[in-house]
Amino acid sequence: MISISAVVPLFRVERYLPDLLASLSAQHPGDYSLEVVFVDDGSPDRSAQLAQDWLDRMGGRGRVIRQPNSGVSAARNAGLDAATGEWLTFPDSDDFLSSDYFRNVARFIRRNDSEIALASTKLLRLHEPDTVARDVHALQFRFMAGNRCVSMQEYPDFFQLNVASAFFRRAELVERGLRFREGLHASEDALFVAELLLGRRGGQVLGLVADAHYTYRRRAARDSAVDQFRRRADTYIDRFSEGYLPLMTAASDQGEVPEWLQSMFLYECQWILPAQLTEEGYAGVLDEHDRARTLQAISACASLVTEKRLFEYDATALPLESRLLLQRLAGRGIPSWVPAFGDRRGTLLVYTGDPEGVVVRGRRDEKVQVTATVETPDYFGQKVLHRWTSVAQTARSVVADGIRRPIRDRRPGDTAAQQQDRQRRQIYRQLRRAIPARATEVRVWKPIPGPIGSAWGRLAWDWQLAQLKWRRTRRKWKRWMRRLLSR
Repeated sequence: MISISAVVPLFRVERYLPDLLASLSAQHPGDYSLEVVFVDDGSPDRSAQLAQDWLDRMGGRGRVIRQPNSGVSAARNAGLDAATGEWLTFPDSDDFLSSDYFRNVARFIRRNDSEIALASTKLLRLHEPDTVARDVHALQFRFMAGNRCVSMQEYPDFFQLNVASAFFRRAELVERGLRFREGLHASEDALFVAELLLGRRGGQVLGLVADAHYTYRRRAARDSAVDQFRRRADTYIDRFSEGYLPLMTAASDQGEVPEWLQSMFLYECQWILPAQLTEEGYAGVLDEHDRARTLQAISACASLVTEKRLFEYDATALPLESRLLLQRLAGRGIPSWVPAFGDRRGTLLVYTGDPEGVVVRGRRDEKVQVTATVETPDYFGQKVLHRWTSVAQTARSVVADGIRRPIRDRRPGDTAAQQQDRQRRQIYRQLRRAIPARATEVRVWKPIPGPIGSAWGRLAWDWQLAQLKWRRTRRKWKRWMRRLLSR
């Protein structure tokens, strides 16, 4: 029998905790024993009393630990010290679990214990006020082929960022003295997982338990720690300067930074960089000094990401512009395969580090005089990547940063974002059966990578992919026909 300890921090969750407790009460029996360790992190409401009442009523193994408010990392550390199970998990107190959650995880662990470094369950999202959890997580592709074990070294787009839906061997954590970083207000989960994997003597294999569902709640009140991170300057700076940079530097000192760790950094950039161009996501909480510190920390991390991993990364739809920014922040030039992007109106877009040096060439390689507009996208005040745009219908190529760049016209129906993603995918051989991402898209629509897993799961995903492709193609044709008929 496998013994499992669930460590649950409590702080201001009186309203949400009953849902988690109900899901714990509904767990199916199986070849496992469950201990629940609640840690009252100085919560001013009745959260701890609800937990104690539940333990008394259920008569199960567990306890409530009380401590002054010290943050979620300190609460998890206290629970880690008190837990007795062979395997540990750290569910959040405002989330809930499927009724077969622990049974299916225990069954998976029993079959794959000797192979995996940790186990990860499938994450669903409940966005209040909705009452239905949806399978829309950005990394859902990991679970579409069913239960399986995936080598993170072989498939670096497979990684684990949270501990709430993960299971760890307690003996390994205790033996190595692994702790959650106290005082860090963002990405502490991901860094805990990365530290575990970097120091492992065994393989870095991720166990994916697709039939165990963890439901993450996005509160309507927007008062969770995740919702409030953009209101704190240190969440932008410290996750990189105090989190990823020391880990990546230490790994680099031993050789090349593992590609899965580079991917984790790029995943963080997915949520940080594109958001800076939107009113809602712009980091207005940062003053000029903090913006410079954030950019410096991101630049230092980017310098430890290889050009190959930067452009091969395909766990999420990180825009080409964000990748080019990281390339420039790393001190490298814009790759020669990046063209000048054109459209049917003759408008050109060139990404460059030196907008004054851009030269347009015509049919006979003559210099074409144009009037250009230069924009410097505001990513924390960066000055190394610029958008050079102009209308030049007679242009045949553009020289930028000393490299002659061909003009790649946009395919009918493609958006500018899809045009750029298509170019990258063609270069890195990721276009086959994949759908180039549109602006604001995060999920990647592509065939399932990794070991075979469930053939039925793969077929279901391929069918979903084909349907999406057909819908988008049909919309493209409709737009094309409307333009044709309006002439």
